[in-house]
Amino acid sequence: MAELGVRVGIIGAGALAAALIDRLLASGSLRPLDIVACEPKQARREEIGRRFGVTTTGQPEEAAACGIVLLAAPPLEIPKILAAIGNRLAHRPLVVSFAAAIPLSLLEAALPAAVPLVRANPNSPSIVGAGYNPVVYSRRTKGADRELADRFLGLFGTSPGIADSQMNLYTALTAVGPTYFLPIFDAMISAGVAGGLSRTEAIAATVETARGTADMIARRAEAPEQLKLITGLRPLEDAAVRELVGKAISAALSRMEAVQGQAAS
Repeated sequence: MAELGVRVGIIGAGALAAALIDRLLASGSLRPLDIVACEPKQARREEIGRRFGVTTTGQPEEAAACGIVLLAAPPLEIPKILAAIGNRLAHRPLVVSFAAAIPLSLLEAALPAAVPLVRANPNSPSIVGAGYNPVVYSRRTKGADRELADRFLGLFGTSPGIADSQMNLYTALTAVGPTYFLPIFDAMISAGVAGGLSRTEAIAATVETARGTADMIARRAEAPEQLKLITGLRPLEDAAVRELVGKAISAALSRMEAVQGQAAS
Protein backbone atom coordinates (compact mmCIF):
# COMPACT_ATOMS: atom_id res chain seq x y z
CA MET A 1 0.00 0.00 0.00
CA ALA A 2 1.27 3.48 -0.88
CA GLU A 3 2.41 5.83 1.84
CA LEU A 4 -0.15 8.37 2.97
CA GLY A 5 2.22 11.26 2.34
CA VAL A 6 1.46 13.32 5.45
CA ARG A 7 2.33 13.19 9.14
CA VAL A 8 -0.45 12.19 11.50
CA GLY A 9 -0.95 13.64 14.97
CA ILE A 10 -3.15 11.74 17.42
CA ILE A 11 -4.52 13.58 20.44
CA GLY A 12 -5.36 11.01 23.08
CA ALA A 13 -3.31 7.80 23.28
CA GLY A 14 -5.70 5.31 24.85
CA ALA A 15 -6.89 1.98 23.46
CA LEU A 16 -8.47 3.58 20.39
CA ALA A 17 -5.30 5.44 19.49
CA ALA A 18 -3.23 2.29 19.92
CA ALA A 19 -5.51 0.44 17.50
CA LEU A 20 -5.26 3.30 15.00
CA ILE A 21 -1.47 3.43 15.23
CA ASP A 22 -1.27 -0.35 14.88
CA ARG A 23 -3.29 -0.24 11.67
CA LEU A 24 -1.46 2.75 10.20
CA LEU A 25 1.91 1.07 10.67
CA ALA A 26 0.75 -2.41 9.63
CA SER A 27 -0.76 -1.03 6.42
CA GLY A 28 2.61 0.42 5.40
CA SER A 29 0.97 3.82 4.93
CA LEU A 30 3.06 5.50 7.63
CA ARG A 31 6.37 4.97 9.39
CA PRO A 32 6.75 5.46 13.13
CA LEU A 33 8.50 8.80 12.57
CA ASP A 34 5.40 10.01 10.70
CA ILE A 35 3.18 9.73 13.81
CA VAL A 36 2.99 12.05 16.83
CA ALA A 37 0.90 10.75 19.73
CA CYS A 38 -0.21 13.21 22.40
CA GLU A 39 -1.14 11.92 25.85
CA PRO A 40 -1.15 13.77 29.20
CA LYS A 41 -0.18 10.69 31.23
CA GLN A 42 3.57 10.12 31.11
CA ALA A 43 3.37 6.38 31.78
CA ARG A 44 1.02 5.92 28.85
CA ARG A 45 3.23 8.05 26.59
CA GLU A 46 6.20 5.88 27.45
CA GLU A 47 4.20 2.72 26.82
CA ILE A 48 3.03 3.91 23.39
CA GLY A 49 6.55 5.04 22.49
CA ARG A 50 8.07 1.68 23.42
CA ARG A 51 5.38 -0.32 21.68
CA PHE A 52 5.27 1.52 18.36
CA GLY A 53 8.40 3.67 18.17
CA VAL A 54 6.34 6.80 17.43
CA THR A 55 7.03 10.30 18.71
CA THR A 56 5.10 11.12 21.87
CA THR A 57 4.28 14.41 23.56
CA GLY A 58 2.18 15.84 26.33
CA GLN A 59 1.34 18.96 24.31
CA PRO A 60 -1.65 18.76 21.92
CA GLU A 61 -0.21 21.67 19.93
CA GLU A 62 2.63 19.44 18.74
CA ALA A 63 0.23 16.82 17.39
CA ALA A 64 -1.87 19.60 15.83
CA ALA A 65 1.13 20.65 13.71
CA CYS A 66 0.72 17.53 11.52
CA GLY A 67 -1.11 17.27 8.20
CA ILE A 68 -3.84 15.04 9.66
CA VAL A 69 -4.98 15.58 13.23
CA LEU A 70 -6.95 12.80 14.92
CA LEU A 71 -9.12 13.52 17.94
CA ALA A 72 -9.07 10.27 19.93
CA ALA A 73 -9.41 11.58 23.49
CA PRO A 74 -12.42 10.88 25.76
CA PRO A 75 -15.43 12.81 24.43
CA LEU A 76 -15.80 15.18 27.36
CA GLU A 77 -12.18 16.29 26.96
CA ILE A 78 -12.70 17.36 23.35
CA PRO A 79 -13.98 20.92 24.00
CA LYS A 80 -10.85 21.66 26.06
CA ILE A 81 -8.60 20.19 23.37
CA LEU A 82 -10.30 22.17 20.62
CA ALA A 83 -9.76 25.36 22.61
CA ALA A 84 -6.05 24.49 22.95
CA ILE A 85 -5.41 23.79 19.26
CA GLY A 86 -7.91 26.09 17.55
CA ASN A 87 -5.37 28.85 16.91
CA ARG A 88 -2.64 26.40 15.84
CA LEU A 89 -4.31 25.23 12.62
CA ALA A 90 -3.31 27.92 10.12
CA HIS A 91 -1.76 25.20 7.95
CA ARG A 92 -5.28 23.74 7.42
CA PRO A 93 -4.73 20.14 8.51
CA LEU A 94 -7.47 17.59 7.96
CA VAL A 95 -9.10 17.10 11.37
CA VAL A 96 -10.68 13.69 11.92
CA SER A 97 -12.77 13.30 15.05
CA PHE A 98 -13.14 9.82 16.51
CA ALA A 99 -14.76 11.21 19.65
CA ALA A 100 -18.04 9.37 20.14
CA ALA A 101 -21.13 11.51 20.73
CA ILE A 102 -19.46 14.82 19.85
CA PRO A 103 -21.58 16.30 17.03
CA LEU A 104 -20.12 17.91 13.96
CA SER A 105 -21.73 21.24 14.85
CA LEU A 106 -19.72 21.46 18.08
CA LEU A 107 -16.51 20.65 16.24
CA GLU A 108 -17.20 23.19 13.48
CA ALA A 109 -18.00 25.93 15.98
CA ALA A 110 -14.70 25.40 17.83
CA LEU A 111 -12.37 25.24 14.81
CA PRO A 112 -11.43 27.87 12.21
CA ALA A 113 -13.80 27.93 9.23
CA ALA A 114 -11.03 27.01 6.77
CA VAL A 115 -10.11 23.73 8.50
CA PRO A 116 -11.46 20.60 6.74
CA LEU A 117 -13.21 18.30 9.14
CA VAL A 118 -14.77 14.83 9.24
CA ARG A 119 -16.37 12.83 12.01
CA ALA A 120 -16.07 9.03 12.13
CA ASN A 121 -16.01 6.27 14.72
CA PRO A 122 -14.08 3.08 13.94
CA ASN A 123 -15.14 -0.29 15.28
CA SER A 124 -12.73 -3.03 16.32
CA PRO A 125 -12.33 -4.75 12.89
CA SER A 126 -10.69 -1.51 11.75
CA ILE A 127 -7.45 -2.85 13.22
CA VAL A 128 -7.20 -5.16 10.18
CA GLY A 129 -8.72 -2.73 7.69
CA ALA A 130 -12.14 -4.41 7.82
CA GLY A 131 -14.10 -1.90 9.88
CA TYR A 132 -17.51 -0.45 9.14
CA ASN A 133 -17.00 3.18 9.98
CA PRO A 134 -19.71 5.61 8.86
CA VAL A 135 -18.42 9.13 8.30
CA VAL A 136 -19.88 12.64 8.37
CA TYR A 137 -18.19 15.21 6.14
CA SER A 138 -18.21 18.88 6.98
CA ARG A 139 -19.31 21.07 4.09
CA ARG A 140 -15.85 22.64 4.23
CA THR A 141 -14.22 19.29 3.33
CA LYS A 142 -13.98 19.35 -0.46
CA GLY A 143 -11.65 18.51 -3.33
CA ALA A 144 -8.19 17.39 -2.25
CA ASP A 145 -9.21 17.48 1.41
CA ARG A 146 -12.08 15.07 0.73
CA GLU A 147 -9.77 12.81 -1.28
CA LEU A 148 -7.26 12.74 1.60
CA ALA A 149 -10.04 11.96 4.08
CA ASP A 150 -11.28 9.09 1.91
CA ARG A 151 -7.78 7.68 1.47
CA PHE A 152 -7.12 7.89 5.19
CA LEU A 153 -10.42 6.35 6.30
CA GLY A 154 -10.09 3.68 3.61
CA LEU A 155 -7.12 2.29 5.52
CA PHE A 156 -9.52 1.18 8.25
CA GLY A 157 -12.33 -0.31 6.16
CA THR A 158 -15.60 0.83 4.63
CA SER A 159 -16.71 4.40 5.39
CA PRO A 160 -20.17 5.22 4.02
CA GLY A 161 -21.27 8.83 4.30
CA ILE A 162 -24.20 9.43 6.65
CA ALA A 163 -26.05 12.31 8.30
CA ASP A 164 -24.61 13.59 11.56
CA SER A 165 -27.93 12.91 13.29
CA GLN A 166 -27.48 9.19 12.57
CA MET A 167 -23.95 8.85 13.93
CA ASN A 168 -24.79 7.90 17.51
CA LEU A 169 -27.10 5.10 16.41
CA TYR A 170 -24.62 3.80 13.84
CA THR A 171 -21.89 3.86 16.45
CA ALA A 172 -24.05 1.91 18.88
CA LEU A 173 -24.73 -0.75 16.24
CA THR A 174 -21.19 -1.10 14.93
CA ALA A 175 -19.53 -0.96 18.35
CA VAL A 176 -21.94 -3.40 20.00
CA GLY A 177 -21.82 -5.80 17.04
CA PRO A 178 -18.30 -7.19 17.58
CA THR A 179 -18.95 -7.34 21.33
CA TYR A 180 -21.64 -9.95 20.70
CA PHE A 181 -20.17 -11.67 17.66
CA LEU A 182 -16.84 -12.43 19.34
CA PRO A 183 -18.17 -14.61 22.22
CA ILE A 184 -20.12 -16.67 19.68
CA PHE A 185 -16.95 -17.12 17.62
CA ASP A 186 -15.07 -18.13 20.76
CA ALA A 187 -17.75 -20.68 21.72
CA MET A 188 -17.79 -22.22 18.22
CA ILE A 189 -14.00 -22.43 18.05
CA SER A 190 -13.86 -24.01 21.50
CA ALA A 191 -16.51 -26.55 20.52
CA GLY A 192 -14.54 -27.46 17.40
CA VAL A 193 -11.34 -27.93 19.38
CA ALA A 194 -13.18 -29.99 22.01
CA GLY A 195 -14.49 -32.23 19.22
CA GLY A 196 -11.01 -32.93 17.85
CA LEU A 197 -10.16 -30.14 15.41
CA SER A 198 -6.94 -28.21 15.71
CA ARG A 199 -7.40 -24.59 16.75
CA THR A 200 -6.37 -23.48 13.27
CA GLU A 201 -8.99 -25.74 11.69
CA ALA A 202 -11.69 -24.61 14.12
CA ILE A 203 -10.93 -20.94 13.49
CA ALA A 204 -11.02 -21.44 9.70
CA ALA A 205 -14.34 -23.30 9.88
CA THR A 206 -15.90 -20.68 12.14
CA VAL A 207 -14.65 -17.69 10.18
CA GLU A 208 -15.72 -19.05 6.80
CA THR A 209 -19.12 -20.02 8.18
CA ALA A 210 -19.60 -16.48 9.48
CA ARG A 211 -18.35 -14.96 6.22
CA GLY A 212 -20.74 -17.11 4.20
CA THR A 213 -23.64 -16.27 6.49
CA ALA A 214 -22.96 -12.54 6.10
CA ASP A 215 -22.81 -12.92 2.30
CA MET A 216 -26.09 -14.85 2.34
CA ILE A 217 -27.84 -12.07 4.27
CA ALA A 218 -26.41 -9.43 1.92
CA ARG A 219 -27.40 -11.28 -1.25
CA ARG A 220 -30.84 -12.64 -0.42
CA ALA A 221 -34.09 -10.70 -0.14
CA GLU A 222 -35.36 -12.75 2.80
CA ALA A 223 -34.98 -11.51 6.37
CA PRO A 224 -32.35 -13.32 8.49
CA GLU A 225 -35.18 -14.94 10.46
CA GLN A 226 -36.46 -16.61 7.30
CA LEU A 227 -33.02 -17.75 6.20
CA LYS A 228 -32.48 -19.35 9.59
CA LEU A 229 -35.35 -21.74 8.91
CA ILE A 230 -33.24 -23.52 6.30
CA THR A 231 -31.85 -25.57 9.20
CA GLY A 232 -33.94 -27.20 11.89
CA LEU A 233 -31.42 -26.42 14.61
CA ARG A 234 -32.42 -23.56 16.91
CA PRO A 235 -29.93 -23.70 19.78
CA LEU A 236 -30.34 -20.08 20.86
CA GLU A 237 -33.42 -18.59 22.42
CA ASP A 238 -34.37 -16.02 19.79
CA ALA A 239 -36.33 -13.77 22.12
CA ALA A 240 -33.52 -13.71 24.67
CA VAL A 241 -30.92 -12.84 22.02
CA ARG A 242 -33.09 -10.07 20.58
CA GLU A 243 -33.71 -8.62 24.03
CA LEU A 244 -30.05 -8.79 25.06
CA VAL A 245 -28.70 -7.15 21.90
CA GLY A 246 -31.55 -4.65 21.71
CA LYS A 247 -30.98 -3.51 25.27
CA ALA A 248 -27.24 -3.24 24.73
CA ILE A 249 -27.63 -1.06 21.64
CA SER A 250 -30.24 1.09 23.38
CA ALA A 251 -27.96 1.52 26.41
CA ALA A 252 -25.00 2.46 24.21
CA LEU A 253 -27.11 5.01 22.35
CA SER A 254 -28.40 6.48 25.61
CA ARG A 255 -24.86 6.87 26.95
CA MET A 256 -23.73 8.70 23.83
CA GLU A 257 -26.74 11.00 23.89
CA ALA A 258 -25.98 11.79 27.55
CA VAL A 259 -22.35 12.59 26.70
CA GLN A 260 -23.45 14.72 23.77
CA GLY A 261 -25.69 16.69 26.10
CA GLN A 262 -22.86 17.20 28.60
CA ALA A 263 -20.42 18.30 25.90
CA ALA A 264 -22.88 20.82 24.52
CA SER A 265 -23.67 22.36 27.91
